[in-house]
Amino acid sequence: MENIQTYLPGLLAVFAAISVAFMSPGPNFLGIVSSAVKHRSNGVFVGLGISFGTAVWAFFASTGVTAILMAYDNAAFVLGILGGVYLSWLGFKSLRDARTSKTMTIAQEGEAVSSKPFASLQKGMLIQLTNPKTAMFWLAVAPLAISPQTPWSIIAMLVLGCFTIAVVWHVLLALMFSSGPARSGYLRLKPIISVIFGILFIGLGLKLVYGSVIALMKATV
Repeated sequence: MENIQTYLPGLLAVFAAISVAFMSPGPNFLGIVSSAVKHRSNGVFVGLGISFGTAVWAFFASTGVTAILMAYDNAAFVLGILGGVYLSWLGFKSLRDARTSKTMTIAQEGEAVSSKPFASLQKGMLIQLTNPKTAMFWLAVAPLAISPQTPWSIIAMLVLGCFTIAVVWHVLLALMFSSGPARSGYLRLKPIISVIFGILFIGLGLKLVYGSVIALMKATV
């Protein structure tokens, strides 16, 4: 492989940065936890969806697509609005679940939740791909390892490494919050927990929309 020692420090710096970013609470964390406590496989597939989304952003940033996209204020604005609306929609769904769950027993609630791999995978990808903050993150960290002269083999290593880190972290997170004690606690307190998830999702969504509007206003002044 072409002179990997030259690029290794930059690759390790990106891997370290993305590992720290994953540990910070945000839409990704909330999306996985809110799904994992309902059904383990749903949480795992949301994590996989986020991981695929991470790989897409890593590839886009490494090949210059992200820089081109974010150079247009309207593109960043539309991405922020879409992301904010989607997170708010997840919040309203959670609030709706809180209301319906009041009429169900714990046993009925456990039986009602089924595995939805494709929907969960799609949910994870949408959470990750519609977040303009993720795009800005990649614009900041990609230059640590990538330059116009970087060979495709190094770009492939970067994308694969980030995907692997994302899968390990997010799947572990899903497994932890779908464990027996976590799930039992969720089933007992679902109305309250669903309201909390709903408020957090809506809050993050409104914050994303507000930030996108303010950014566009500043860019047009």
